[in-house]
Amino acid sequence: MNQGNTGKFRADDGVWQDGGLLVHLPVESRWVGVFLAFQSQSWHTDDTTGHTLPTAPHALPAEDEATLRILAALVNPVGHAAGDETVTLVNTSADPVDLAGWHLADQQRHRLPLPSGTVDPGSTLVVPVHDGFELGDHGGSITLLDPDGLKVHGVAYTAQQARREGQTLTF
Repeated sequence: MNQGNTGKFRADDGVWQDGGLLVHLPVESRWVGVFLAFQSQSWHTDDTTGHTLPTAPHALPAEDEATLRILAALVNPVGHAAGDETVTLVNTSADPVDLAGWHLADQQRHRLPLPSGTVDPGSTLVVPVHDGFELGDHGGSITLLDPDGLKVHGVAYTAQQARREGQTLTF
């Protein structure tokens, strides 16, 4: 990864210079990607300069520090009923989370604002999917964005996982 550097390496920041290792698993019909970055680099960077965004945390929150996480999704409701898809979130922190400004994003980057209110510690929130937000039956991804528009959690699912009608996928 060649962006979000700190100190004397900030001048090395660039965009479209990322690298990674991609592995195709034909038996499972899926790809796996490995992307590495130095701990001193930020994940949230400007698309033009490659520099860390001013509102971004130094790095993505550690697994045990995340406040809201995507827990599950119903991507293929029985009868393919439009509007019956849902995404379930969980508050993993010890404090209530105010949902003002939070969004979900689908694979096509359509955004769905979360309902107003708060999620209590340890509680879940089931978010109905609507307004052009797409949970594809052929696989897809769901991203959780904080009020600054930064990714705090994301999940992906395959066509095989989405095939069974009425089954809630857990992540």
